[in-house]
Amino acid sequence: MEQRIDNTIHLVSTCPQTHNSWTHHWNNFPYPKTWLWDNNNNEGGKGFVYTEESMCNDLGFSGEVSKKHYWNSFGNRNIVWFYAHFRMLNFYQKFPNYDWYWFYDDDVTCDDWEGFINSFNNVDTDFLTWLMFSKEDYGKGIRKIDEDTTSQHMWFERFPGEGDKLPWWINEYYGSFFPVVRYSNTALNTLLQQFRWGLSGYSEGFVPTILNGYNHSLGSIFNKDGSSPYYDVNKINLKHKHQNIGWDWI
Repeated sequence: MEQRIDNTIHLVSTCPQTHNSWTHHWNNFPYPKTWLWDNNNNEGGKGFVYTEESMCNDLGFSGEVSKKHYWNSFGNRNIVWFYAHFRMLNFYQKFPNYDWYWFYDDDVTCDDWEGFINSFNNVDTDFLTWLMFSKEDYGKGIRKIDEDTTSQHMWFERFPGEGDKLPWWINEYYGSFFPVVRYSNTALNTLLQQFRWGLSGYSEGFVPTILNGYNHSLGSIFNKDGSSPYYDVNKINLKHKHQNIGWDWI
């Protein structure tokens, strides 16, 4: 399915604590966008506004984030942060008719948004994310995590972790980095179905692992060496918090 303006939606995740610091970077975004606004101070917002409570109620989620999970080892991670795909599913279940869904963190910047987005017009990969890696080399074009990353083999000793619930038959594990992601409609539908079956987990591991398990295609926007298989990184200059986040950061 070709990505076009009329079948694609762009959503920018933001909250009161960060919005004013980054909103001016989005003034040059060339397509209609919707703010995905975490109203964590209950003072209102703009775009698709939600609170953690309203999101959980809309999704029917009554769980919590385990304090025994590595990525919540200090006990200060809330549901919105830990289960980042929940806010995406919450939007999707209310607006399920787009073919492609882009989600960006508000602290992502880009010199050429139009060039970046158009690079994927003919890319039919179900799930694209900033960086994608796997526990082992499964022969599917996703690089195995290695000693050149910060976490090395420990990433997959932390995921799946305490409280993560995956199908019993999953035997291939993937991880990712989430400041920019694109989903196909079918990929989000698969994740929503898993959620309704009571399955969830730390998003940056759960999402690619589940989607691979159901034969959805995966792709990494950046290669290990910092290049991209989709565009010239020097022209596009996609950054997170004004930094070039690469393989060694994982």
